[in-house]
Amino acid sequence: MAKKDGATAPATLESWLDLRPSWLRMAADGLVRDRRNPNELEIDALADHCMQEAAKTLAAKHPALAPGVILGTPTAGSLRIDSVSEIRGVNAIGPDAVLDVSTKGMTVVYGANGSGKSGYARLLKHICGARAKGMIHGNVFHDAQQSASAQVAVTTLSEIDGSATPSTLAWNAASGPHPKLNAVPVFDSATAMELGDTPSEATYLPRSMRFVSALISIADRVGKRLEARAGQLQTHLPLTPVEHAQSVANRFLQSLKPALDHDAIDKACAFPDLWLKERLALETALAQANPADAHAKAISDLDRLSKFAENMGELASALSDEKALGLIAARKTAADKRQAATAYATAFIEGMPLKGVGDAVWETLWEAAKAYSTGHAYPEHAYPHVGDGARCVLCQQPLDGEGKDRLKSFDQYLSATLQTEAKAAEAALTALTLPALIDAESPSWQAQCAAVTLDSEQAAALAQNVNARVKAMGSAIELSAVPEMDWSPWTGALASSTATITAQREALATLLDPAGRAQKEARLRELKAQEWLSGQVEPIKAEVERLKKLAIVAKALPMTKTTPLTTKSNDIGKLELAQGYCDRFNAELDGLGGGSLPVRMNHKSSGKGVYSFFIELKDAALSVKNRDVLSEGEQRIVALAAFLADATGADRGIPVIFDDPISSLDQLYEEAVARRLVSLAEQRQVIVFTHRLSLMVLLRNAAKQRADLALPPVEVTTVAIGRDGASTGMPTTIDAFSLKPKTGFEHIKNSIVGIKKQDPDVRAILLKASCSNFRILVERSVEDDLCSGVINRFRREVRTLNVLQRLHAITADDCALINKMMTKYSAFEHSQSMETPTWLPAPDELLADVQTMLDWIKDFNGRAEAAAKPNS
Repeated sequence: MAKKDGATAPATLESWLDLRPSWLRMAADGLVRDRRNPNELEIDALADHCMQEAAKTLAAKHPALAPGVILGTPTAGSLRIDSVSEIRGVNAIGPDAVLDVSTKGMTVVYGANGSGKSGYARLLKHICGARAKGMIHGNVFHDAQQSASAQVAVTTLSEIDGSATPSTLAWNAASGPHPKLNAVPVFDSATAMELGDTPSEATYLPRSMRFVSALISIADRVGKRLEARAGQLQTHLPLTPVEHAQSVANRFLQSLKPALDHDAIDKACAFPDLWLKERLALETALAQANPADAHAKAISDLDRLSKFAENMGELASALSDEKALGLIAARKTAADKRQAATAYATAFIEGMPLKGVGDAVWETLWEAAKAYSTGHAYPEHAYPHVGDGARCVLCQQPLDGEGKDRLKSFDQYLSATLQTEAKAAEAALTALTLPALIDAESPSWQAQCAAVTLDSEQAAALAQNVNARVKAMGSAIELSAVPEMDWSPWTGALASSTATITAQREALATLLDPAGRAQKEARLRELKAQEWLSGQVEPIKAEVERLKKLAIVAKALPMTKTTPLTTKSNDIGKLELAQGYCDRFNAELDGLGGGSLPVRMNHKSSGKGVYSFFIELKDAALSVKNRDVLSEGEQRIVALAAFLADATGADRGIPVIFDDPISSLDQLYEEAVARRLVSLAEQRQVIVFTHRLSLMVLLRNAAKQRADLALPPVEVTTVAIGRDGASTGMPTTIDAFSLKPKTGFEHIKNSIVGIKKQDPDVRAILLKASCSNFRILVERSVEDDLCSGVINRFRREVRTLNVLQRLHAITADDCALINKMMTKYSAFEHSQSMETPTWLPAPDELLADVQTMLDWIKDFNGRAEAAAKPNS
């Protein structure tokens, strides 16, 4: 097969599938493996595979199919219908009626008019889904109506191992045709009308075409599943408020794309504190009735905040770690100096005869003595004066050598370097002042904190932290003993308030210009829209994820389009289906004797690999329908050819059912149809419903002729049904049409023993059926015994070879006996008036008549054989 571009197409269906999407190969593999259509879970798995393939996230593509695996897959096997029973709600068919068609080959279901044959045929048309099923009713003469139902026993023969699997199928009218039997073709008059020149689809498709059709169905299901998934991906984005419709934020929202990442969304939806402050400032500014006054107030507020910031900066500086370290260092120095001076003084004072030297009282006394000496006693001399003639300024006694030395030592003690340094260090420590403790409740502190929007709790906490640090710095000798000071509540509040008031000032400044108000209003709208957008981050991210999934579905859906599959199916259909169907039709029409009819099968594509077929007149000058030209019999033979061409297209053996197939046919067509139906029964079960004894005979003769032609034998079995009171479809006790008269009479004779043992009602039913069979067998004995088979009511040929001489044996007594029996039992084969009740013999009387006929057959055949001898 060549492609449109001239390239050579793959030679096999498997190699063609290897060029298709991976998910389709997966579906084909499932069909081959499971030999059924995928269930809903498997359709979901195929849809997942398809989406992963579209998104290019598939771990590995499905492997290629092995060559020949599709056409090499075994079919479902042959099927036989064994029986139909438990019939309810179908015409007048009795509840105990059973149609047994389990014999091999062909089964002919014979029944006279009103016997229930049409009821069985209608039932099977509904069970098997015939082309023209018609209506099915219960017994319309009864008030109580039942829904049609039945049990069908079937046997399936495996194509793999030949095993037979029996099963019973329950059917009811509400469920439509049974899935296991809906492929069984049924032919009747309604089907013949439909198969005339009305376009109809082929029932049976080539296996490769059925496989592609199954893939088309799967592709449609996967496509619908993907569409359903897309339909479930509903957006959860909120509607944009009307006031934000023209904003940049809304334009961003309307332009979302699947490729947008989360970082880009976060960035586009950001609304920093700076913008919040700007928005608040704009709202405050735009709400002002007198922007000039508000602008002046904003400037004043900023000045006040600046002073507060300066004050707090000074406090922070005074409490800095640098200041704390300076205090700690001075405190350590003073302590060290004092400790050194104290150690020296201790050593000096311990040598004094009197205690208390060096303490405060003593130093006061020394300073007083010093003042007296330098101011009054010895103004010209430094204190202590220990020169010649010097006296103690306290006791005014002359100073001796020891006294002079002691005063010098006291002076040296007080003017020593260590003492001086200690005092200097202590003075330096005293000079390092700390801020005063804060009263958190004071109005000034509360006002300062409130100015930067700190509440009372925050103000109290800040004051507590400041006081704790001040106290610690007043005594700490290590920095670790000084608690950390967190100024961020104040600095943050100050910065925020400053930024807010600054923004208000700038906004108000713009508002002083009328043109600036519109600009600020527009800016406020944008800020509000952006602030609204900042609250939609998660819905926006969810929407982008939805768009990504929708994009994947959009890429996956083209991979489920059935166009390539339909094209492939059409290619297969042209090569295998269309031509094959037409060829089979021509062959069937020739075989049925209609090869010279001016008709031909034509076809047209209906899409997705579906072909419709119709029969048209060949070489007609006018456009007319064939039914307007062909006779009724010709239309029937053409419809039969079309039906058989369709039925034989299946690659598995399934039953074929015919209901009076030879209606309107002449003798030649009837014989051709009989031969074709018998040959059809060689490969599959054939069931024929008929009320015509001629068709039954023709079918038997056709089966017999196969033996003469050394063709495989076909068994033709007759199943007779009849009416039993109000019930139809009841099987007769014996097959009076298929048995030889002598064998049939023997069956009746043997059954009478059992009839005698039944209850009166059952005995009457069985006895009536036996009488009917008796009458039929008497008729048969006229043809087979009395006339030696020379002629037969339903056989075309006359047989004379070696049998004409047997007719010499016929006597008047023979004719009288036959007339007597025919008359006596005619009531059981012909309708009787309502005024004349049907006569029913006793079992023993019937037994006697049966024995009479058996004796006569034996006697007459003996005489006939003697008459046929050459010398007799």
